[in-house]
Amino acid sequence: MLSFPLFKDDLCKDDFKTSKGGAHCFPELRVGVFEEIVPMGISPKKISYKKPGIHLSPGEFHKEVEKFLSQANQEQNDTILLDCRNFYESKIGRFQGCLAPDIRKFSYFPSYVDKNLELFREKRVLMYCTGGIRCERGSAYLKAKGVCKEVFQLKGGIHKYLEEFPDGFYKGKLFVFDERYALSYNSDVVSECSYCGAHWDQYKLCSTPQCRQLVLTCTACQGQGFTACCVTCQDKGSRKVSGPMQDSFKEECECTARRPRIPRELLQHVRQPVSPEPGPDADEDGPVLM
Repeated sequence: MLSFPLFKDDLCKDDFKTSKGGAHCFPELRVGVFEEIVPMGISPKKISYKKPGIHLSPGEFHKEVEKFLSQANQEQNDTILLDCRNFYESKIGRFQGCLAPDIRKFSYFPSYVDKNLELFREKRVLMYCTGGIRCERGSAYLKAKGVCKEVFQLKGGIHKYLEEFPDGFYKGKLFVFDERYALSYNSDVVSECSYCGAHWDQYKLCSTPQCRQLVLTCTACQGQGFTACCVTCQDKGSRKVSGPMQDSFKEECECTARRPRIPRELLQHVRQPVSPEPGPDADEDGPVLM
């Protein structure tokens, strides 16, 4: 790719990320041309990726987070550390002190910003995502609102940060959109089993056909038969259902029904971990879970 004329002037070796895996993690290869790599729902012609936030190297971002956390006890802080991933990603791994929106899809991010615009007014925003792609669009959108002091983004995303700082300020696993589900760089477990509350961060698919949401259920709970994402799906899974009714599983799942589509945050930024909830709905920028 680096030698190919189409890419050689835009890519360098640092743009590529490597991790342990195998062919079984990537059962199919698809190559296509899309207007948006990760759909934000707004045309790049309206919000251009060419006007993103200021890129920070992992080392620079590390220093900014260190400074940010050192001010944790101050009543007035002009900085927000923003995780622009989906809730099920930040649930199993995140930067300390971050604001992790409770959203299911990246296409909800613009509405989240609009609904919580006062939260970002006159703030320095340190934004991050898995590999830096969503930040290109997300930071551009936030900048276009004209309310922030400054908008920064982690170049290369969490992946590049963990290559340099595996025991840094990012705790837990890094969610990835393939058959591995998560990569481990440190021993921290920041999430819990949805059933018993034990420390657990290994996702499995909901066992109920047609639901296919992700669920955190520990080995002990799996042994007791708790393999669905919620009570509704657990009940359906215990019954044999065939025919058209299977198509209704996803729509009736209480995990989705009780989750606000666009959450509203408190105006004062309270640093706290994301609340444990059952697994996510299908996502356009994630694995095919349907």
